[in-house]
Amino acid sequence: MASSGKAARAHYNAEHDQSLTTDTYSGHLLPNADDHDRYRLEAAARFVRRLNFTIRDLARGSLHDGHEHAADFPGFRLGILIRADDGNETYAAIRITGSVPHNLTAMILDRVPGCEMDCWFPEYTLPQRNLLPAEQVWSNIMDPKTAAELLDES
Repeated sequence: MASSGKAARAHYNAEHDQSLTTDTYSGHLLPNADDHDRYRLEAAARFVRRLNFTIRDLARGSLHDGHEHAADFPGFRLGILIRADDGNETYAAIRITGSVPHNLTAMILDRVPGCEMDCWFPEYTLPQRNLLPAEQVWSNIMDPKTAAELLDES
């Protein structure tokens, strides 16, 4: 390992005007811009996987008991309330508390199973309570077949 550090030092000194005074050089082993880009991409992929799983899990839980289920993410809290009464449409509400970029709201709404993306409606209240500061709520009608499939997943 020491020999590769010495060779790296010699290579560095050959390419730069100001020579290193150390015996070895290890700068080439440090993360570079490509490494940082890869880290950001991997973090984004982990976030999307977590978001997909969490949305389905919260929706399933709310379908079971008719209450809101919520999860915390960095910078915001996501809540889902789904009510499926016999003989009525299945109501789905998504609550986001905190500051999120506009495109993240669209990404969340697009991942709710059984809801048409272009049918989300902004709400000023939730069933049985008003909105709190920094909350945004969107509602939609969920496809009953998708609701039944979610319940079968558990």
